[in-house]
Amino acid sequence: MRIAHLVAIAGLAGCGHSSSDAPPTDASAPPPTTSTSSEWVGFHEEVPLQPGDFHALASGLFGSDAQAGNFVSKDIAKGLTISAAADPTTPGQSRVTFAFDDGGTPRTLAVVPASYQVGSLYVSTVDTALATMIADEAKQPGSGESFFLEYRVTSAMGGNLSFGVRAGGGVYTLVIDISSPRTSLQPGQIGQPAASTGPSDSIAGTVNFHLSKDEFDYFSDHAYGEGATGSQNFSDFALVPHTWLRLTVTPHVPDGFIDVAFEVLLPDGTRIPIAKAPASINAGDAFRALVDRNLETMAEQEAAAKGSSTPWSVPFYYDQPTGGGTVEVLAEGALGVAQVAYLVQTPVHPIVDVPFLPWKQITLPPPDTTTCNQLGDPSITLAMQGTFNMTFTASTVIQQDPMGPLTGTIYCSIYHASDVDVTGPKQDAISVQDFTVPNADLTATPAPSFVSNVLLDGDYQILCFQDRLGTGTGNPAMNDPVTLPVGSFPIACNKNPVDVEFAILDPEN
Repeated sequence: MRIAHLVAIAGLAGCGHSSSDAPPTDASAPPPTTSTSSEWVGFHEEVPLQPGDFHALASGLFGSDAQAGNFVSKDIAKGLTISAAADPTTPGQSRVTFAFDDGGTPRTLAVVPASYQVGSLYVSTVDTALATMIADEAKQPGSGESFFLEYRVTSAMGGNLSFGVRAGGGVYTLVIDISSPRTSLQPGQIGQPAASTGPSDSIAGTVNFHLSKDEFDYFSDHAYGEGATGSQNFSDFALVPHTWLRLTVTPHVPDGFIDVAFEVLLPDGTRIPIAKAPASINAGDAFRALVDRNLETMAEQEAAAKGSSTPWSVPFYYDQPTGGGTVEVLAEGALGVAQVAYLVQTPVHPIVDVPFLPWKQITLPPPDTTTCNQLGDPSITLAMQGTFNMTFTASTVIQQDPMGPLTGTIYCSIYHASDVDVTGPKQDAISVQDFTVPNADLTATPAPSFVSNVLLDGDYQILCFQDRLGTGTGNPAMNDPVTLPVGSFPIACNKNPVDVEFAILDPEN
C-alpha cells in the first residue's frame, strides 16, 4: 500500500482575501514605515449599504451625533463590530474601536482617534454625494458615475482606519479598512510601538467619468493647456454628474504652473475645501499627450477586432503637502472604454493620539528539546536506529467540525523527509513502511497507537488518513481526516515517541 497524500494547499489559500481584488484606491494608506523590522495585521470588509443608514452610523462614530454624546456600535458583518466612545483626554475627538469575535469574546484590533472637525466634514460630504446620486438615479436609473469617499485616520499607537462609501449606478457599499498599530520585531522590543509618525485624519475621494477622446482633449486643454489661459477656464465648475464637487483652475502662466482646487458644495451653500495643489504646464502636457497616444492605440485595436484592446492607465499626481492636499488624475482604458478619475485628499489634520494598544498576550508551551535520556523511560537510549512509537490524535480544528464520529481504519505511510514536499510524496518516492490501524477512534483515551519497524537514524514524514466512510480503497475521500507534512520526525533513540496529529478534513476527493 502507498498513500498518495492529498494536501489541498491551493484550496486553503483561496479562502483568504487578496488585496489585488480591489482597486488601489480602496484601501487606506498603509501604516507608516519604520527603519527596523516591524509587523501589523489588517482587515478589509465590504458590505451593502442602504444610503439612509449612512448618516446615523458615521455621525455616531465621528460626527455631530458623537460630539453630542450619542455614540453608536454596529456589527458591520458577523462577529465584526465598529463602535465609538468619548475620548477622555480630548473633547474634540472620539475613539473608534474595531473588534471581532475571538471565539466568543471580543478582541480589539484597533482603537483610533477621530476628530469631530474632519469627521463632520466627511459626513456632510457623503450625505451630499449620496443625495445627488439618489436624485440622478430617480431620473435615470443606472446613470450615476461611481465615487468612493473615505475618512482616513493614521495612529502609531492605535492603528489605522479607512471608513469609506462607494457608490455607482445606484449601488451603495460600505468599505472598511482597519490595521493594528505597527509594532517592533527587534529583540527585546517585540510588540512595542514601531512607528513615530504623529496621528492625523483626512478626507480622500475618487470620482469617475467616462470620456471620449474629443471630450478628454477639450477638458484637459482647459485644465493644463492653452485653454487654461482663456476666458472659459474652469471656475467653480460642477464635475457632472458629481455636481456637489467643484473644480477651479487658476493659471500662473509666467511661472509655468496652474493651481487646481476642489471644493464640496453642500445643499445650503456651504463650501468645504478638499484639495488645492499646483501642477506644472509641462507635466500636464506630457500627461495629455500620453493619454492621447493610448486613446488612439485603443481605437485602432478596437477597429481591427472588437474587444482586442489592451488595458492601460496613465496617472498624473501633484501635491501641496502644507495646507493644500494631493490630487491625482488617472486616465484608464480597457476593451475600448476610457474613463478619467480624480483622486483627491485633504491635507492631513493633526490629532491627539490614544494610548498604545498592545497585542493580546498568547502563551505557547516551550519547544520540546527533550533528549533520549530525559524521556523518563530507562529503556530509551540514544541509538543509530530505532522505532517510531506513535499515538494518533485529532487537531482541535477537526474536533470542532460537526462532520461525524472520528472512527475508522487509519492508513499510513512513512517516507524519508527528503521525499516529501508540501503537496505530499514526490513523484516516484517510495515509502519505507506502510501500515494500518483498524477500528481507530481519534477521540478515545488512551489514543490509538502503533509501533513502526526499526528505522535508521534520520528524518521522516508520517503521512496518514482515516477512512471514516469505510471505502477500503486506500485513498482518502472528502472529509476524511488527513495529516499535513508540516514538520518531520527524527529517529534519534532506540524508541521515539511521536504524536501523529490529523490536521484537517480532506477538502477534496
